[in-house]
Order: sequence, then C-alpha cells, then structure tokens
Amino acid sequence: MIEDSATPHSNRKEVGSATKDRTLFQRVLQRCVRSEQIDLRSSVLIVGGSYEDARILHNIGFQHMTLTNLQDLACFKLLQMDGVELELLKADAEELQIQDGTYDLVLAHEVLHHCRSPHKALLEMLRVSRKHIIILEPNESHLMRAFVKLRFSFPYELPAVIFNDFQQGGVRNTCIPNYIFRWNEREVYQTIASFIPEFDFSLYVRSYWDFNVDKSELALRSSTRIGSFTRIMGPGLFLACLHGFQAVVNRLPGLGRQGNKFFGCITKHDRLKPWLLRQDGRIAFSRDFTKH
Repeated sequence: MIEDSATPHSNRKEVGSATKDRTLFQRVLQRCVRSEQIDLRSSVLIVGGSYEDARILHNIGFQHMTLTNLQDLACFKLLQMDGVELELLKADAEELQIQDGTYDLVLAHEVLHHCRSPHKALLEMLRVSRKHIIILEPNESHLMRAFVKLRFSFPYELPAVIFNDFQQGGVRNTCIPNYIFRWNEREVYQTIASFIPEFDFSLYVRSYWDFNVDKSELALRSSTRIGSFTRIMGPGLFLACLHGFQAVVNRLPGLGRQGNKFFGCITKHDRLKPWLLRQDGRIAFSRDFTKH
C-alpha cells in the first residue's frame, strides 16, 4: 500500500517531513519499552537516524543517545534537546566500526530496507548491542503481498528518489530506488537464531497500519493505483479514508497484523541453549544433554 519514503544513511530530506505524524510509532515504542522493561538510562545507538528519531526517544524518556548516519551529520549540531546527551557518529549500517556490545539499545527506524543487505545491517545491530535491538520496517503479510500484486504498492521505493530530485534517497542513499524488503516474525527469528546459535533470545513484535503520509507524498505515487484514486477522490478525501480505515483495522487483531508496519524488539539473554555449557573458558556441547 503506502510506504514511508524516509531516506536512511543521510541527513535525510523526508517526504512531507514537516507534517509527518510519528505518534503511532512513538506509542508502539513506548509500550515495548514498558513491556520489555527497557531501562530509560540505557545508552542508545540510532542507526541511520534523524533528529526526529532522537526527539521521539527523548519524548519517551531516553537521555543518552548516539546518532549515526552514512553521510555528514553537521546539520544536527544545530539542534539541541534539554537534558539529552546526543553524540554524532558517521557510520555505515552494514559495517558499523563499533566494538561488540557497546550500546544497551540499538534502534533503526525504517532504515534496513534501504540497505543492500538488510540482514547484514540487522546483524551488525545485534553485534554492537548489549541487550536490545529495535526495528521498524515494512511488514510482510498476505494482504501486503496482495496490495503489491494489485499495484496499490510498488515493490521498489521510487517516491523517495523522485522527491530528492532523482539524486538520492534510494539504496544506500543513491539515486537507485531500493527494493522494499518486508519483515515478519519468522524472518527475524531465523536471522537471529542463525547468528547467535549459542544463546537464548526473545522477540516482541507488533504489526499495524500507519499511513503517516501527506498530500505532497501522495502526488509522488503515480506509478501505483493510488494515483488513480487521488485523481478521482481528491487527496484530502483519500487521506481521510485512509485514516478512517487505519483507525478501524488497528482495533481488529486479525487485520491489524496484516498492516504495512512491522515493529520488532529483540532481547538478548546471557543463558546458553540447554544443550550447551561453559567448559574451560569456552562453549561446548553438553554430553549430558544426550542422556535426557
């Protein structure tokens, strides 16, 4: 259906950035923080982030943040938030030059699908995190696949590049539109389980609908059937219908899980898998496990 056109890895020029509403994301993130008992004193790494990401975390109560991006972050130095320690770091999401376990929480807000390897970026986040990893990405569901097939959504993210004068906004912030890689709980589980087969981890996931777009962003979607509807109905009425649809289906668990957004929180645990043990300073297979 409608995807965000936020450009990661850069001082991103977001489509409709002045009017984008991140309220629903902030609400879902806040519920996750309470549910997973994430300490607000945690050190947070925002991967491929923007000042808006830092502001949302500040609203929730986080105060120790490092904002990373692939390109120069000089413009962020002009933006200050009371009581917040905000550091700036030039870094590549797919190859973070950061030591293992440096940050308590690592977050990427609509970034991974702009990478050449979304899985590699997620695993880099997992590596540099001590405890928690949070992502918000496009959701993989039966209904979203149907929308793509019916051309209500396009498999490649053209609007971000169009908005940025055909110069950037695509894969790794180039002029090449990125493929919209969609996530679900199974995809995340298999990715993490393959990377850390030694340790237990837990997942907190939520899928929901969030059409945080405006009239200017709708105008960029002539390559989908959205353009036909907005020409007939007008952008104002079309947005009103979208928001009405969103309000209804997010209250229905079955339809809510088919939504366009996937929110996931991975929590790493220190305990080994039950068939492993620590032996002579290393991890080994437990012979006793085969006797069970």
